[in-house]
Amino acid sequence: MADLEEELLGVVAREEALHPEQPLSLFPRLVLADWLEEHQGRSGQTRAEFIRLQLACEEAGTPCTLPALAEDAPRGLPDALARAGAGHALACRSQAVRFFKEHARALLEPYPEWVRPHLVFRGGLPWMCHVPWDVWQHHADGMSRGGSGWRLETVRSWRFHSSTDGTQGFEPVAWLPGTPYALEVSGVGAANGFFRSPGVEQWLGTVRELTLAGWAFPKAMTMGMAPTAQRVPALRRLGLPANQIEFEQMLDLGRLGLPPDLEAFSLARNRLTFEDSVFFFEEGWALPHLVELDLSGTGVGLGVLYNLGRSPLCENLRRLNLGHGEIEETLDVEMLLDAAFHGLKDMDLTGNRLSDGFLETLAEAHWLAGLERLNLNEVGSGGQGWGRLIRGLGTTLIELRQGNCGLDPEAVSVLGESPARSSLRHLDLRQNNLGDKGLLDLLKMEWPELVLLGIGLNSISIPEPELERRLTPWLTGVELERP
Repeated sequence: MADLEEELLGVVAREEALHPEQPLSLFPRLVLADWLEEHQGRSGQTRAEFIRLQLACEEAGTPCTLPALAEDAPRGLPDALARAGAGHALACRSQAVRFFKEHARALLEPYPEWVRPHLVFRGGLPWMCHVPWDVWQHHADGMSRGGSGWRLETVRSWRFHSSTDGTQGFEPVAWLPGTPYALEVSGVGAANGFFRSPGVEQWLGTVRELTLAGWAFPKAMTMGMAPTAQRVPALRRLGLPANQIEFEQMLDLGRLGLPPDLEAFSLARNRLTFEDSVFFFEEGWALPHLVELDLSGTGVGLGVLYNLGRSPLCENLRRLNLGHGEIEETLDVEMLLDAAFHGLKDMDLTGNRLSDGFLETLAEAHWLAGLERLNLNEVGSGGQGWGRLIRGLGTTLIELRQGNCGLDPEAVSVLGESPARSSLRHLDLRQNNLGDKGLLDLLKMEWPELVLLGIGLNSISIPEPELERRLTPWLTGVELERP
């Protein structure tokens, strides 16, 4: 029977190999669930139920990875999720989380003991493996000696980490069969060893998402990026966070070019200077399909915003992350006002020291009324300028994050005056000073589309109030975390 299960897992892997652009395929997993339920006793029934629960999350539009990793926490509600199905989707996710907590030991039992701490499930089967280099290399040798039965054919996302400098390349035995969708390599010098690995070529052919993080390139950027552009032909998302990329490396990146079909690019937690941004935004980085750019933690300020705002990259951007930068002066906001954002839908300004005057000026931005998501977490709010900004939000906004912003009960009335109140589906107001009055005032207002409300850590003492369904027909509950 074990051999037949391995064969069915192989069928799942082969089916997903036919559709490498998709994170996973549902139908062959359901077939496997039926077989497990019928032939593997109580253990098989548990695994079958888990497969169906996680697939229900996929079908509902809210993919669920378990155990959840902090960096993969869900952003909220997916764009395409209809409000009528949001409650069902969130219920599916909650049910899968509870089931995994109760049955984690049984769900992990079929897999080798060494790999269990490193597995993350999606679609009811191992989907991600995040493992240190040395652990993986040690056990991969066993596979070359006929070690089978690992049941890792369905893993689509791999994260390898090295804690030592000068990581050596993998031997060919380290590459599993399968169709990798996402790949992350992190640690000092890790990319150098990774790209030297024999056998890596065919394994990279289906990768859509590639992240090379944490000093993966110690100065030798050219050697690392050339293989990236040429050896990952289907790449759609590239992340280079926390690599201490400097001026010369930015120049190398511009000369080498990036895959022209790239849709998302991250330079998060790299120090981006004015000179760096000149090469990034003006030196022939032809990325006509780029829709998502992450510059969080790069120290973005006036000079970078000046170059960004005049770059052709702006024209197609839909999501821009400028969190934890150095945006604070009046000239900075003018750079944002003048930027050629024609299709921007998601703006993240988390953790910037924005004055009330800055927010008031930002309210004049031509792209503000068309936003679907705005993140102002950790941005001091509540003044007149903030009020003008909130009243300038449009009826396309579906998510507003204002956690840890110093909002008091009076801010609730300002939120109620925003046109966005008619369209908001996710409102996050955690870690403010709203108190009991702020919560009650909030729930007395009509929120016709609201599904998620985060209001924990607001000095609220009353129990969760009864919701007025005529005012909040789709609200699934109020998140009331308490200290």
